[in-house]
Amino acid sequence: MKSIKIETLLFVCFILFSKNVFSAETLKVDLTDSIRPVTHCASGSLYGMTETEPADINALVVPLKPHMFCQPPEGKSGNQHPFGDGYIVAKRLENTTAQVQITLPDLLPNWPYKWPGQQSWLNGVEKQVKRRFSEGIDNIHSYVIWNEPDGTWNTSNGDINSTVWKPTYELLRKLDPNTRIVGPCMSYYNESRMRTFLQFCKENNCLPDLICWHQWGSGGFVDAVNSVKKLQAELGIQERPYCINEYCAGSESSKQQYEGCPGYSVPFIAKFERYNVESATISWWHVPHPGRLGSLLTDDGQKNGGWWLYKWYGDMEGYMAKVTPPNDRSEGVDGFASVDRKHNCASLVLGGKSVGTVDVVFQKLPDFLSSGVKVKVERVTWKSINTPVNSTDLISETAMSANGGSLTVSVKIESELYGYRIYLTPLNVIQKPYKNNVAIIPGTIEAENYDEAGQGFSYYDNDTDNKGDGNFRTDEGVDIVKTDNGYAIGYTEKDEWLEYTVNVEESNEYDVSTYVSNSSELEGFNLFLDNKQLTESYTIPQTSENWSAYDEIPIGTAYMEKGEHILKLQIVGNYVNIDWLKFEPHSMTGVNKIYTDEDIHLLQMAEFYDLNGCQVNAMDLQRNKVYIAVIPNKKEPIRFLKK
Repeated sequence: MKSIKIETLLFVCFILFSKNVFSAETLKVDLTDSIRPVTHCASGSLYGMTETEPADINALVVPLKPHMFCQPPEGKSGNQHPFGDGYIVAKRLENTTAQVQITLPDLLPNWPYKWPGQQSWLNGVEKQVKRRFSEGIDNIHSYVIWNEPDGTWNTSNGDINSTVWKPTYELLRKLDPNTRIVGPCMSYYNESRMRTFLQFCKENNCLPDLICWHQWGSGGFVDAVNSVKKLQAELGIQERPYCINEYCAGSESSKQQYEGCPGYSVPFIAKFERYNVESATISWWHVPHPGRLGSLLTDDGQKNGGWWLYKWYGDMEGYMAKVTPPNDRSEGVDGFASVDRKHNCASLVLGGKSVGTVDVVFQKLPDFLSSGVKVKVERVTWKSINTPVNSTDLISETAMSANGGSLTVSVKIESELYGYRIYLTPLNVIQKPYKNNVAIIPGTIEAENYDEAGQGFSYYDNDTDNKGDGNFRTDEGVDIVKTDNGYAIGYTEKDEWLEYTVNVEESNEYDVSTYVSNSSELEGFNLFLDNKQLTESYTIPQTSENWSAYDEIPIGTAYMEKGEHILKLQIVGNYVNIDWLKFEPHSMTGVNKIYTDEDIHLLQMAEFYDLNGCQVNAMDLQRNKVYIAVIPNKKEPIRFLKK
């Protein structure tokens, strides 16, 4: 018998029993098990907004569907934070999904806070609450009575619960009985401190509406939430919702650089959704520049990888589905998922401190995925907070069958800093004209009558909300607004598109015009026919500062072959309202001659122009198009049709 060296034997054992080598981690997703409706509970941040930043709320804030921002009650020099006045920020956020949590101790100077005495403190609180009502601020989420009392309260000032919490609680209930109160907002979860606080609150009838602490690292959250659940049961307290109004990879300086990092953010969001957290906000470490949405923007205000991760979160609608990770108490791979029956799609966002292959097992697929699934896998990269990321990356797009109502998708996680998304849509989607009415050319196409098929098939909208006031096709994400005579497409954004099934009755040159409203410059769209560009990218001039005022604008001439085609309208600039497109046979008035290829050489000295005034090389003249030839020593140019 041959001998085997002990080193060889150990190596073989390592190979046989190494999970990282032979087996992928498994993430299970039950698409029929609804955790709760989508609320985007973990989208928002501490000091993520200021009075002026981010400047473009529609482009940078709205797509994230933020739930809450935690802000100081006023931005005043001498306060702990002289920026980000909560009431001014609330006004900026009036037309968004976000509410504002008011952190009352930010009225005070210094860190830790300098206690001014009880009466002075209560006077300041009363002033801020009255200010809220005098300014008519409605989108206030809650009040924080104190922040991190385990680190910011000097015990020489007395017991914080009786000196600060109880009298402030009673004052708030008197002045504003309908707004929630949050506490104790400990810097980290501590069972003993939480027991003392809850016991005091029960005995003194001042229990918070939301129980709050700060979470550094996602791995310890499950034990913390289980602990506070147990405490409430022991004390006979009806369970309260939870608010984690600061969360980040870690409190130590080495971890602060990962604030908003996609891979580190996923396990937080996953656990907050799984354990029904009411609200959570990303921390704020990067002094002195606030207004970065919890480090989702670079220092100069560009989107980084974290922004795109939270954009995926913001895209979710419908209900959150049950996700079971390999280890719920770790910072390893985890995910959060949603099912959107309104738009017939499901998605999972995954990531965590894991590298390698993850087998995602989708179980109990909804009925709209039963006949086949289009599986799109995407990635968002991240290098640092100040590294801009222009878009997410498409890794793969495949067709798969749902065997027995389940589906397994393997994802290779290349870096623990990256985030990934699996996006599921029906495979066999049939695109058809709206109400089976094919648009006829020549004729007018109403912009709101785009084809039926849904997001990604007959249209693409950057978000899933119908933000228009048209009350038309409300089950889809295209933004439709009212006009004097009907409807128009509004709130358009770059890269959005719509498709229309059209029937061209005769091969011909057609004059194309549009009826639009545009209150700014440099906005416009492209037209494609069967994925070939039909017209030059056209910039719509400013029509009026009044969005209800529409003008008919000519956008050029295009040749179209007889038959049925797909017309695509692609937006190249934000916020142009489009009522209709009109196609009319091009007027041949003034055409001097019809030229063939053999005739062109007779015009060797001519300069050729298209009908938009752009010079064209003689070799590039296209058939069945009208051109203008400027010939030396000829008083008038020649209009001709190239056949």
